[in-house]
Amino acid sequence: MSTQPIKHITPEPPDLDAVELSDTPSTLDDNTAIEHARLNAPFTQPIHARSIAIDQSKLTNTALMSSTLPSSRWTDCEIQAADLSSATWIDARLVRVTITNTKLTGFDARGADLRDVHFKECKAPDMLLTETKLTRVRFDHCQLTNLDLSGATIHSLAINDCDARMLRLVDAKIDHLDLRDSLIESIAVSPSKLKHITITPSQAPALAQALGVRVVDE
Repeated sequence: MSTQPIKHITPEPPDLDAVELSDTPSTLDDNTAIEHARLNAPFTQPIHARSIAIDQSKLTNTALMSSTLPSSRWTDCEIQAADLSSATWIDARLVRVTITNTKLTGFDARGADLRDVHFKECKAPDMLLTETKLTRVRFDHCQLTNLDLSGATIHSLAINDCDARMLRLVDAKIDHLDLRDSLIESIAVSPSKLKHITITPSQAPALAQALGVRVVDE
């Protein structure tokens, strides 16, 4: 049993203090660069734009369902009460981004780089984060069934008080993963990575099941 102190994963918040936001155009095109903006346009059709850059901005009550934003860059942003269901953000980069009360069903961010990203009270079943890089990323009170982190490089990730059943961590490189207080039944993880995962005693049977260990209560 490790006697090392448990490291608390705390993402750095977006730098939006004293930033005056203005409304933005109702469309996004390839290579669009936006800063100090309030994105709340009622997009009626999926947006398809490559390599957009959003800096020090807020996206609120906006539907980007089924949108495709490969290689997008989000820095110092807040996303709140949005709908990103079935959106594709492959190879995106998110730095100091807070995502709150947002629908992320089937959200695809394969190959993305997430640094200081905080998800709070989001609905994100079937979220695809394979081959991603995660540093100081935190999920609090989220629905994360079938979250796929296969092949991800997990420097520091907390999944706290979430429904993370059927979490997939196959071939993930893990430095620090905190799963305390989350549902993790049917987790898929390599035995060699267990020493980098923090759980509570009540979660031990779920990990034992993943390793094929039979636990008998005599």
